[in-house]
Amino acid sequence: MRNKLVILVIIFILLSSTSFSVANPGGNGDNNRDFTCGGSCHGDPSLSQESDGTLSLEVQNNVYASNAVAVHVTASNMSLSNNRIVGIFLLGSLNGNLDQPSDYGWQIIQDPNGGINNYVESTVSSSNSLTLTWILLAPEDGGKYNLFAQINHGRSQESNDIAYTGVSEPLLIDVQNPPANLPGFSEFWIAPEYRPPGDSTNVIIMTKNSDSIQVKWKLEGEWAEHDANVTLIEKDTWSVNLPPTLGSTIIQYTVTTSNGNFSIKQPLLTIGTSTIDFEGTLLSARLQSFAFASIIIGFISTLQVVISKPNNLTIENLSGFSEISKDRKRYTKHSEHPGWLWDNFENKWIAEQDNKIPVGDDF
Repeated sequence: MRNKLVILVIIFILLSSTSFSVANPGGNGDNNRDFTCGGSCHGDPSLSQESDGTLSLEVQNNVYASNAVAVHVTASNMSLSNNRIVGIFLLGSLNGNLDQPSDYGWQIIQDPNGGINNYVESTVSSSNSLTLTWILLAPEDGGKYNLFAQINHGRSQESNDIAYTGVSEPLLIDVQNPPANLPGFSEFWIAPEYRPPGDSTNVIIMTKNSDSIQVKWKLEGEWAEHDANVTLIEKDTWSVNLPPTLGSTIIQYTVTTSNGNFSIKQPLLTIGTSTIDFEGTLLSARLQSFAFASIIIGFISTLQVVISKPNNLTIENLSGFSEISKDRKRYTKHSEHPGWLWDNFENKWIAEQDNKIPVGDDF
């Protein structure tokens, strides 16, 4: 019994391990990851081959400490797998660990998919080019900082799930000390990723050094912009009325922060409509699968025990029945001796009327 259980567990582990490969076809989901993520992302760079794609980074001219900045990453001319998925990192260095932008003082306000991750996955169109934008809050201290982009993808002609990776040239950013009282986003604010379908709840925006803000919005793909109603909740905290959305609709909006000295148009932000029924990581899915497998193995083991018990009970019952059968054959009637019974155990005649024979005895 124990050997069967061990065999089942080994089979399950082997089946689970077959889903691991150098690359992860279909991607592994957005997350915060270092450049060398040990195979937990699309592929470990130490086991990958060089991508044939090109990467470039762009940033606006003036970047001020502790203020928002848009960083654009363009990837093009990649040989892709059939699903055309690419994973792109935004990095502060190429050290292999502790190289996320946050390790160098940058704070992600919003990633290209609406979250706050330095690694995102996206599907490339037939043009074989895409541009992704991260909205960052620059480090608190002025100075010169590098940002890098790194790309991971597969190839359709490859059958061994090899990951292809490429790294951009460093983008050197001169972060300037801001003028006094420069308005902008608060370092405590993160742009909301999405709202439930039909949700009309206002979006809360937190700023600093701002006497007023102006918000303009448009649906993704449209040209015309609309003014949003803005209400001051408390100092530097604003309630913005954006229309509810349905389906996969995405709203793009810009915030202009102002005071008596400055008026700064902040980078373009987005808010999507939640259509995801399930959110989770590959690890949690595998753990859940392991839990279900454990339940099934336990059920099968219990079932075997239950099935095997009746055999023992049957033997015991048959043994008991044999004894009962002996009891039932203890008394014998003879037509030649009416009113008398022959006791097969005592080997003597007894009067039937003087002995109460148990009901059901077989004479």
